[in-house]
Amino acid sequence: MPERFLLDKILVLLGLGILLYIGIYVNYYLLNSLVPSYVNWLVIVGVLIVCALESILSYVRYGNYSYEFHEHTLVIDAGKTKSIDYSDIHNIHYSMNLLDKLLKTGSIVLELKDRRNIRLKYLKNPNQAYFLLQKSISRQ
Repeated sequence: MPERFLLDKILVLLGLGILLYIGIYVNYYLLNSLVPSYVNWLVIVGVLIVCALESILSYVRYGNYSYEFHEHTLVIDAGKTKSIDYSDIHNIHYSMNLLDKLLKTGSIVLELKDRRNIRLKYLKNPNQAYFLLQKSISRQ
């Protein structure tokens, strides 16, 4: 699970770093000047520092997430523990994007009866968890 949430953040930050560099390059181009090498290094080092800091913060934030499937409840430990009765779940579905398919992970969205949605992110076996949840909900 840790590599999945880190990959999302790193790709977004690298994309933003590329956009930042394109903006700097266009400004220097419009001024009929070349981008100085120290600016190149500042952008590269800055993006790497931001990626490292975001990786550390994401690992601290998401590293201890856990989902426990009990007989009548789902327990989500995401900093503070939250328990959801299966009888409170109205509908469920799971989704996988391109990164999820590559890393064999996925997300399950729980639609509760009070119209709230809860997303279980970065599950290793979303199909298995989905069918387990459906089976548990149908027993209620």
